[in-house]
Amino acid sequence: MELTGLRRIARIVVAALALAGVLPAASGADDETTVQFSARVSWIAANTMVVSTADSPALSIDLTQVPQDEYQRLTTGAYVIVTGTLGWRQIMATSIESLEPET
Repeated sequence: MELTGLRRIARIVVAALALAGVLPAASGADDETTVQFSARVSWIAANTMVVSTADSPALSIDLTQVPQDEYQRLTTGAYVIVTGTLGWRQIMATSIESLEPET
């Protein structure tokens, strides 16, 4: 499957999750759709994190608006709560909360 097809599938999955209530949404004054959901980290590289949920194999998360200390210690397989807004190709995170106990 080509990359364009994967992007389209990711957008469809995000929209379906939002409609199903898995990604609860609230409209703000700027009409951005806010989402919050739990997921498992697949990988992190630079300012991008890919996570999976029970209903989707992979969602791309843009980390440019998240303080680095919120995600710098995360490892593959860690459970997190992602808060952000729906972007054109990915979720623009504003907060990443680890559900793993700190050591």
